[in-house]
Amino acid sequence: MSSLLPIDFCCSNAVRISAEQKLNALEAVTEELPVYIIHDVRDFSVVFMSKVGLRQLGVTQEELRGLGGEYHTRFFNESDVNFYLPKFIETLSLPGPHQWFSFFQQVATGKEREFEWHLSASRPFVYDEDGKALLTLTFALLLDPNHHLAEKAERLMDENLLLRENYSRFASLTRRERELMPYIVSGEKPVETSQRLSVSEETINTHRRNIKRKIGAKTSYDILKFAQAFNLVKF
Repeated sequence: MSSLLPIDFCCSNAVRISAEQKLNALEAVTEELPVYIIHDVRDFSVVFMSKVGLRQLGVTQEELRGLGGEYHTRFFNESDVNFYLPKFIETLSLPGPHQWFSFFQQVATGKEREFEWHLSASRPFVYDEDGKALLTLTFALLLDPNHHLAEKAERLMDENLLLRENYSRFASLTRRERELMPYIVSGEKPVETSQRLSVSEETINTHRRNIKRKIGAKTSYDILKFAQAFNLVKF
């Protein structure tokens, strides 16, 4: 059995043997699988990447391992990484058994280093003697740019960016203003909302003006995007 882990990878002999066996099983069918990557949970550095993945990135196994944390900034969209990595780390901290953690990510591949959407899934691959995840396995499947999943991924990332940039604005809304948001984005007229909620039309118009001011909206579309991102669309 050939050695696929780095020589200086810190683990017990028993854990190393287990990891090597699993890696060799994957390598036996590597050309039939999507790109797969093995990460060290302790610092999320790359321990191993399949030949298909290395070809796409245009690097060798040794070069990739030598990148350390630069791996995430060189080949991935920073906004994507900031979105899914903390969530995955949090998932790993929960008691097992661990399920697959799926996410969209943009990967810079080819000579032009253009971002391409991938649907990826990760889960613990090898555990240490204390039962804690030591290595993770990630499969990355390239999406057809014309496929609806690629469009969905783009929309999700846009909404995530809007969430992070506008959370303070969301927090400034009163409970009543949040309750009114679904009626506003539905296109319902103020007079109709006032009748529905038994509130004066003047009060409804005041709330609408305050909402637009607080979230910095200039158009109805701006309000709709904000409401969608914060799950305030209910009709």
